[in-house]
Amino acid sequence: MNRSMLASLAALAALAPFSLAHAQSHSHAGMSAQEHAAMQSPANGVVTVPADNAMLAAAPTAFSATFPHPMVLTALRVTGGPSNQAVDVAVSADAPPAVTVSAPLPALAPGSYAAAWTAKGADGHQMNGVVRFMVH
Repeated sequence: MNRSMLASLAALAALAPFSLAHAQSHSHAGMSAQEHAAMQSPANGVVTVPADNAMLAAAPTAFSATFPHPMVLTALRVTGGPSNQAVDVAVSADAPPAVTVSAPLPALAPGSYAAAWTAKGADGHQMNGVVRFMVH
């Protein structure tokens, strides 16, 4: 082996204990797939449950969104399922702005769904998004 390759291997070997310690301190053991997916940090800083592209064994009973700053959920429409119907979910527009907002979902049969949401910040700016998920 040449010297540069040996130096590279030595550097990797020196970092191995730090990588293992980091991996062990961030264990996801015991987490559901939904909880693990919710930990992902999307580009817009919004984390939803269910997470986008989640494959769920059971139907979620609520939708929640965690924002980088306080917001109010102003609209939530769920489309999909066996009948592919759109259902406007009741949201509490009188709720005070919060970092995490939620709304109860209707009973969802197995199928593919899209949840389109809109939220408004205390300063009047709006954010919206669509979360797609599947219930088995």
